[in-house]
Amino acid sequence: MESSGLGTVGPYELLLQLAVGGMAEVFIARRARAASPGGGAGGAAAPREPLVAVKRIRADLRSESGYAAMLFDEAGIASRIASPNFVPILDCGLDEGGAPYLVMELVVGVTLKHLTRPPEMIEIGDALELIAQAADGLHAAHEARDSSGELLQVIHRDISPSNVLVGVDGRASICDLGLAYALRRTTRTKTGTVKGKLSYLSPEQAHARPLDRRSDVFSLGVVAWEVLAGRRLFIGSSMLSILHAVLEREVPPLSSEREGVGPAVTAAVARAVERDRDARWPTAADFARALRDAAEREGHAASSAGIGARVAEILPEPLRPLPPYYGPGGPVVTPEIIATLRSMHAAGVVGEGDPSVLMPRGRSRG
Repeated sequence: MESSGLGTVGPYELLLQLAVGGMAEVFIARRARAASPGGGAGGAAAPREPLVAVKRIRADLRSESGYAAMLFDEAGIASRIASPNFVPILDCGLDEGGAPYLVMELVVGVTLKHLTRPPEMIEIGDALELIAQAADGLHAAHEARDSSGELLQVIHRDISPSNVLVGVDGRASICDLGLAYALRRTTRTKTGTVKGKLSYLSPEQAHARPLDRRSDVFSLGVVAWEVLAGRRLFIGSSMLSILHAVLEREVPPLSSEREGVGPAVTAAVARAVERDRDARWPTAADFARALRDAAEREGHAASSAGIGARVAEILPEPLRPLPPYYGPGGPVVTPEIIATLRSMHAAGVVGEGDPSVLMPRGRSRG
């Protein structure tokens, strides 16, 4: 079977471009086949070989060594996080030209941002469970340790609806460690530099103060408020007005924003977005437990099948052929799906350019 024409990266054959971001481009790929003794490709693909997502630095940025360091930092941090709700990195390396790349599990799904675009609202129980799963993944990152057992002190610093992926299996996962802080990271943010999306910054981020895991809890609390309320929380016409909203604007109780949200859910989310971090949930795991307890108390049930069906309805075009081949570890390679992806590439199909719609269980920016 002929190749797609996109070439290879390390031992991976690129099949279809998913997206291009500010620093990197992401492709659907598979492990390249070894040549047979006669010079051609071997037989059919291994039955359980998964499709993967390959992320590499854009061609115009590959000469800048700082980007390579950021990408490998990302891989090093992610390799220490074990959770079904945090996207794993499977491999990393340098291609033949010396450009770095990451290989990630491919999620067939959409971002939480995509899933909750107005005027659509998801059921209260589904929203609570998805945020609780995201909190589980976030807690796993916060608890990551090095080989000696020392906490890496990971802080994501960029929690937003764009960095929570929801698959056709109805599962939510945190992704994108490109802006994360960790004790062993080689690339550092300059003192006083603000990292992350302004509307989801914690107050201590907005003040460029030292952070701990509770900063991420605040950011996820903002995401939870927005998903349940169906509207943005901290908005403004300029950077200064958004920062002012983060620091000063009153957070309306969720019970006043959506019918069916009771006091338990309202209180759980309100504690996550306390501006005094000592008053917040101390860990993302505590926030997850509070959300699930509140859902049970108020009778909000979740349906993974229902969530997955909704995700399947709104998949971006490059991912639409993949749900029938989806399973644990990602979509399985078959001759039929390889032919379909190559045909899509030949027809000029490319994923959306906004990095917030990247679908790999991996990182979109670096």
